[in-house]
Amino acid sequence: MLRKLLRYEIKATSRTFLPMYALLIVFALINKFFMAVNSSYLKIPQAIAMSVFVFIIIGICVMTLVVTIQRFNKNLLTDEGYLSFTLPVRVHSHIDSKMIVTLMWSVLSVLVSLISIFVMSVNETTILSFQRFMNELMAAFSQIGPSGYVLILEAVLLVIFGILSSTVEIYAAITVGNMSSKHKLLTGIGAYLGFGVIQQIIVSIILSSSDKSITRYFNLLETAGEFAQVQAAETVLLVLIAYMVIVGVALYFFTEWMLRKKLNLE
Repeated sequence: MLRKLLRYEIKATSRTFLPMYALLIVFALINKFFMAVNSSYLKIPQAIAMSVFVFIIIGICVMTLVVTIQRFNKNLLTDEGYLSFTLPVRVHSHIDSKMIVTLMWSVLSVLVSLISIFVMSVNETTILSFQRFMNELMAAFSQIGPSGYVLILEAVLLVIFGILSSTVEIYAAITVGNMSSKHKLLTGIGAYLGFGVIQQIIVSIILSSSDKSITRYFNLLETAGEFAQVQAAETVLLVLIAYMVIVGVALYFFTEWMLRKKLNLE
């Protein structure tokens, strides 16, 4: 059933994202043309095209957030919720489908934006610069060894779990806001800010309780070798990943419990 929910979510959201992706590539090509021509008569059209290109990228980022909120709220917490929750599907499957699709569009938005920038700016100089960068990167990896690939893997996992944790935090805030009979939006915003304050308090308590140990550890790293510094970076990324996972799991089960026990569709 999760597969069917994913298919439905992708179909519903692709109507928003795919045209924006296509428009972004079109304006990347238009800007590429203006850069190739480099005529003083085309300065104004070139400035307009570049401005539109930037606005589309900003719009894609904003729409990712808007669609995340709109799909969860409309599909589960409005009149559509009656239909959604009559389906033979567990509550967590509804949450999973929306989280996975949000992650998919977030990653695709970044990739399409990077590709469009590359298409717009690619020339002989940028290709040589990219090749030089890749050669230096591979040389660094050869010196660091397998730890370099571990760092990349941890960085990717941090991005993935960061997106999922942020998404489920929004879902939790929307669900809390839905409990209010009159001021759903304000309650949801307050809940989102409240979650952030709680996390800051917890992090502050942890850091303050181990402040001397952390300071001593990083002071030792200043004189440590390259391998020890790489291992420290791995440890920091691992701690951040663990934090994202813990926060995300806690908010996930909180959201699932609220939807299952406290849902208010009136």
